[in-house]
Amino acid sequence: MNRRSFLASVGTGAAVGTAGCAFLDDGRSGPNIAVPDRRFRVVDDGFEVAVDDGPFEPLAVRGVNLGMANPGHFPGEAAITREEYDRWFGAMGELGVTVVRVYTVHPPAFYRALAEHNRGNPDPIYLVHGNWIGEEHLREAGDAFTLADPFDRSFRQVIDAVHGATTIAPEPGHASGTYDADVSDYTLGYVIGIEWPPAVVIETNRVNDAGGYAGSYLDSVADRPFERWLAERLDRGIAYETDEYGDQRPTAFTNWVTTDPLDHPYEPFEMEDAVSVDPDALVPTDAYEAGTFAAYHVYPYYPPLLNETPEYAEYVDHRGEPNSYAGYLNDLVGSTDIPLVVAEFGVPSSRGIAQRDVHGRDQGRHTEREQGEILAASYEDVQESGAAGGILFSWHDEWFKRTWNLEALSDPNRRPHWSNVQTPEQRFGLLAFDPADAVPLDGSPEAWTDATVAEPRGESTRLDDGVDPARELTALRVTSDEAYLSIRLECADLGSGVDWDRVNYLLTLGLTDRGEVVLPYDVDATSRGADFVVRLGGPDDSRVTVYPRYDTFAYRYGAEAGLDLAAYRDPEPGWFAPLRIVINRGYTVPPTGERIPFESVETGRLRYGNGNPASSAYDSLADVHVSPPEDAIEVRLPWQLLNVADPSRRRRLGDVWTDGLDRYEPFETIDVAAASYVPAGGDGDAASVSGLRVGAGAGARADAEAGTEAGETNLTGAIPGIDETGGGSAGPDARLDTTAYTPPTWDVPRYTERLKESADAVADVFDRYA
Repeated sequence: MNRRSFLASVGTGAAVGTAGCAFLDDGRSGPNIAVPDRRFRVVDDGFEVAVDDGPFEPLAVRGVNLGMANPGHFPGEAAITREEYDRWFGAMGELGVTVVRVYTVHPPAFYRALAEHNRGNPDPIYLVHGNWIGEEHLREAGDAFTLADPFDRSFRQVIDAVHGATTIAPEPGHASGTYDADVSDYTLGYVIGIEWPPAVVIETNRVNDAGGYAGSYLDSVADRPFERWLAERLDRGIAYETDEYGDQRPTAFTNWVTTDPLDHPYEPFEMEDAVSVDPDALVPTDAYEAGTFAAYHVYPYYPPLLNETPEYAEYVDHRGEPNSYAGYLNDLVGSTDIPLVVAEFGVPSSRGIAQRDVHGRDQGRHTEREQGEILAASYEDVQESGAAGGILFSWHDEWFKRTWNLEALSDPNRRPHWSNVQTPEQRFGLLAFDPADAVPLDGSPEAWTDATVAEPRGESTRLDDGVDPARELTALRVTSDEAYLSIRLECADLGSGVDWDRVNYLLTLGLTDRGEVVLPYDVDATSRGADFVVRLGGPDDSRVTVYPRYDTFAYRYGAEAGLDLAAYRDPEPGWFAPLRIVINRGYTVPPTGERIPFESVETGRLRYGNGNPASSAYDSLADVHVSPPEDAIEVRLPWQLLNVADPSRRRRLGDVWTDGLDRYEPFETIDVAAASYVPAGGDGDAASVSGLRVGAGAGARADAEAGTEAGETNLTGAIPGIDETGGGSAGPDARLDTTAYTPPTWDVPRYTERLKESADAVADVFDRYA
């Protein structure tokens, strides 16, 4: 699909406009085209569909999962519009999608848009529909049988919505309205429920008598109560649709690795292999011809058994390569006698990371191109395993999501209102929501016209070594959006590129007004309220560091990581700590006793590249762009990297050592400064030069050959400038001044839609398996 054409059709604004696009509104039914009658069934190797009185033919499952939240909204607000559904179905069709899966009842606009898209379309998009039950309700109940009635009601509601024959009254957390679009002839099947918490399965099995289930359409041949509960739920749903509408279609329940029927002796966490829920236990009766299938969520990086089981880690796939994901799929497909759909698979294109995969299919830290390559390879693995198809997760990014290792650092009530690029769970989509009017990070000066600007108050130090123009800072520009704080540093002349061995740059950022802080890297200067320091030392030597007392990693995981916590609570002057996130808290592999240690990654390391999606050199993970033609260096920093818990309301984390992570403090401005210096070596420390000093006018020009004087620094350029500090004998006498930037606030995020680079790879692999 042409992603640029798709982007061009989508406007900007709070609700994502559709200028120039002609979509039917909710009140129109479109052309009067007869909808063919379709029947669906499960066969040994997958699904078949018969149109009108024609024969059954194979139906390939090349699917996407579609959630119910767009930016600015939680799923329960059901805020996706008809225009969005129309546009998305069109894009799905161009990608070769044959199946869309939803987890719960969507607004009526979803069904109307699906019916309209499929009307007269020779390649319709089929629907796999679920019914949702909140995990918190299951955990609170313990015994699933106590929730049988509300679960059955929700399943009947799904069936009525599919047939366009219900009106749902408004209820907080749910879609509502008049459901008048009949999409039953495009509904391939139902997949009920969620990833079952093992504790609930265990408790249900414990408190109920053992025994099977004999229904009109489904039996359970296992003695376990949980399978009996599932069989009864599906049987009642099938009976309802048969009685009310004269229809049947294939059914399944959601399952995942944690409750698969396989034995996993190498799983280190007991509850990840404590109980099984077996889809083969549910057997159709002669009255149920449509049949059952298995539906599993399978990701390559979790649980750890996927990494630790030798048969998986050493499995050689159809490409001749080691592939633990293919190894597990081969085992899983071989464990069932009914067709198996991988109902969720995927990896996110997030900046942050949450889990490792032994073969590199990690949960996060992938470019969009890498995401596409992994999605394509995963779909190949699904097909080559003999599965009946795959449904990738997900169609679009979801701003409301949280990830286990970062969720404590953001306000849970405001997550949908901003884009947290650090969080893997938000970035699984093929469709991105980019902040409107964000700087493209490609050097374009016109993108910075509305930025806050600061200029130097004095001249820079000249060393007459041929690099002075690169050290001479001419302007500092600061702006922000729903995802990033962005900074542009402009220099007199970068020539053909920066000589990083002879010039480095610092940016200081303050949100807490903590007072004078001695800066790192031996620059012999302080800065007022510096919470974070960005050092730009080249593509492999640039990072964000944090004032140690403001380091949330040390507060949360310092003891496990073996850090000296006293040093973080009361840090030495001039020391800033690396920014890290945990990805593994350590475990012991049961059969071998091998101890897998605690692991973290330095998320403060900065990546150089071009951040403009329209560029052939686009790198979706780029943090820094150097533009010699514009004599500019641009940096974009995710809000969460700066301990901002909610940028939409300008709220940050407080003093975590005193107040914990639950207290959010307001901030009005961010204090920003920039400086240049001569690096002494690979560690980034400044060389000793007779640099900028306190003098007659802050930022006064210093003689490079002069001797060391009070108030002198190792900085060669500064914005806004250098002033006298009250440090006295306790620290440097010179202070790097700051300029105040006031970020905007918002209640309605502004964004544009864009198909990611990964969509191209998905379209290609779907076409190859068509």
